[in-house]
Amino acid sequence: MKSKFFIYVLPLILGVVATILMLNAPQPQKGAANKPVAVGSPADVPVVPSEKTDEQPTTKEEEKKDGETESAEKTEETEETEEEKKEETDEPVELDKLREAFINHAKTISQNELWLEFIAREDALVRCVKAVDSIAAGDIPVEPLDFLKPKMPFSASLNALGLLVVTMESIMRYKTAMDALHSIDMQAAAELYNEIEPVLNAIFHELGYPETVTFRSKLTEACTVILETPVMKGEGGLVHIAANLYKYSNLQLEELRPVQKLLMRLGEKNREEIRRRVTEFSKLLKLYAE
Repeated sequence: MKSKFFIYVLPLILGVVATILMLNAPQPQKGAANKPVAVGSPADVPVVPSEKTDEQPTTKEEEKKDGETESAEKTEETEETEEEKKEETDEPVELDKLREAFINHAKTISQNELWLEFIAREDALVRCVKAVDSIAAGDIPVEPLDFLKPKMPFSASLNALGLLVVTMESIMRYKTAMDALHSIDMQAAAELYNEIEPVLNAIFHELGYPETVTFRSKLTEACTVILETPVMKGEGGLVHIAANLYKYSNLQLEELRPVQKLLMRLGEKNREEIRRRVTEFSKLLKLYAE
């Protein structure tokens, strides 16, 4: 009987003892980590005083050598930085020289007043690139060549056959521009182009074209658009729509690109002059050699 009582009571007694021990155990402080201290941790290792070293004080000669070494290192770093800056500025300087060469060389191509006025513009090369870009797309380069815009409006009248065609007065609006084109030495113009092509490429890429596309390829496209303009004797018949607005009665002519229709309205003589000049220039640059 006593043994059974002990069996039942013993677990209860052990449980009470364990509870008392837990209540009397030291409580960890708030915020303290409950990490166990590892055996051999710094808390258990006695601090051994460090032995005195026999380091000798730095002499003045050693200090002088150290100073010379640091000075030499700084000089090398300065030279490297200057070389890097020079490399970064080499290209812009070269482009500036080419722009200056363009103005000087362009003066020898023609002494035409309109030409000299154009090359004196600060943005002359930018205008050239934008004009070529527009023509290559088949558009009229209105913005880059705004100074060529005629003051008189387009006009048309009936010819001897009763067809409504462009008037001679309207064709003559572009005489100043055609005189400038006619005055240019194409051989000298091709040489100038080859000289300043890096500048033209740089401007071309600044407009957003990728480095894989060259300005020469865009120039080839522009020349192709001009040379693909139909060769026609006389002038095409027009239909008056409203005010100074006309369209071609021939559907094939009306479906031409805007810049090609402009060429058609310049008159037969001017069309042939432009075609001859563009053909000559493209051959000198070997645009279609490939």
